[in-house]
Amino acid sequence: MNNAEIIARLKEMGPLPDDRTAAIDTFPLQEFDKLLQQLTEPLEPSHSLALINLGPPHDASTYEVEWSLVHAAENISAEALRDIIPLANDTEVKRIIKIRLANYFKSNPEA
Repeated sequence: MNNAEIIARLKEMGPLPDDRTAAIDTFPLQEFDKLLQQLTEPLEPSHSLALINLGPPHDASTYEVEWSLVHAAENISAEALRDIIPLANDTEVKRIIKIRLANYFKSNPEA
């Protein structure tokens, strides 16, 4: 599968649920994580946006699989990520990436 096919399959599964809810019991978490591991570089900005939108709700966790989404979504330039982050849904992945971007641009003011 190529990245577009993987992203499409992940979107069919839907966003990660909060692991404190009953939805986690039926979510195909292992398949979701396995698909994330199959993504290859480079990602398109639209792929990163889709991954951010698949994160669990803001201030929620899904057995820390959201970190796999963070790392995958960050496989584009910081500038491209900064451009798409305002378009993203309010997910935990977006919250984490916003913090990481702020730290990056603070440390790299010339970027």
